[in-house]
Amino acid sequence: MQEKIRKKCDEIRDLLLEKNSSYGNSVFERGILFDVDPLYAIQARINDKLNRIKNKTTYISENDLMDVTGYFILLQVLREDMDKKLEESIKGSEVIENGETPFSYTWNVKTKFDVADIEKEDEEEGTPV
Repeated sequence: MQEKIRKKCDEIRDLLLEKNSSYGNSVFERGILFDVDPLYAIQARINDKLNRIKNKTTYISENDLMDVTGYFILLQVLREDMDKKLEESIKGSEVIENGETPFSYTWNVKTKFDVADIEKEDEEEGTPV
C-alpha cells in the first residue's frame, strides 16, 4: 500500500509541475483580466471542483480527484509562502525584545500532574466525573 500511495503522490506532483510549467506560475499571481487575489482564486477553484463532484450523477473521475487534491496542495504552498512573507515583514518592522515576535507564544503545560488535581478542577468547573 505504501508504494501505491507514493506512486499516486508522484502522479499528482508531476501533474502540478506540468501545469505550473504550462501556465507559468499564474495560479500564484493576480489575474490578467480579473484582479483576483491568488488565495481567493485557488479557493474558488476548489469550491468549483467540489461542487462538480457533489453534483455529478455518475462516478467521480480520477481527473476530478487529482485536480481537487492538486488545488489543496497549491493552497498549502501559497499559504506557507504568505505566512513566511508576513513573518519576515513583521520581524523587519518591529523591535524584537527577548527574541519574541508576534508569532512567539508559550505553551502552558504541566510537567507533573496529579489525578486528584484533575478531579478537583473538574469539580470546580462543574464537570461530571
